[in-house]
Amino acid sequence: MSDLRKIFETKDFIINTNIIKNISHLDIDLDEFLLILYFINISCNLNTDDIKEKLCFDEEKISNTFTKLVNKKYIEMIVTNKNGEVIEQINLDPFYDRLLLNSEVESNKKEKDLYFLFESELGRTLSSFEYELINKWLENGVSEETIKRALKEAILNNVRNFKYIDKIIYEWSKNGFKSRNKDEKSLEEMFEYDWLDDNE
Repeated sequence: MSDLRKIFETKDFIINTNIIKNISHLDIDLDEFLLILYFINISCNLNTDDIKEKLCFDEEKISNTFTKLVNKKYIEMIVTNKNGEVIEQINLDPFYDRLLLNSEVESNKKEKDLYFLFESELGRTLSSFEYELINKWLENGVSEETIKRALKEAILNNVRNFKYIDKIIYEWSKNGFKSRNKDEKSLEEMFEYDWLDDNE
């Protein structure tokens, strides 16, 4: 193995998976993200010489990127005087707060937004017809829980189309699935039904 390859395989920076999951929802570009990673992994001190070495940024890029992060309120500069020496340190709490807020918003959205759930599970944006169909189910008294269970059933059977989900909801509604008084056995029988082989 070449020395150059060893250099590329060296694990210098550690990125928390929760940051990766939520960073795409923030207004942050690659340079800003790299500088934040530097502050997380290397040092919370604003050491331009070290940043140049680690990130290959010139002074102008460091200044511009740092200023953007401050203006967007992702980081704060804390200046302290220790024994006559001025120390500039970066506070990352605003960045973590934004990630936390975004994570909570996305979590609530996933739990409460039926349309978001469909888009997330199907991996695409819903069409206007599909929005109308979901609204029709709700207007006809089908509970959100029943709709979510029908979607789950479709995903488990690896069928991702609304015609299939609509048929499941129709059959469940016809058989009284939406009633919470049904016993566990009848619910289990409905979930085990093979909708793919139904020729009706």
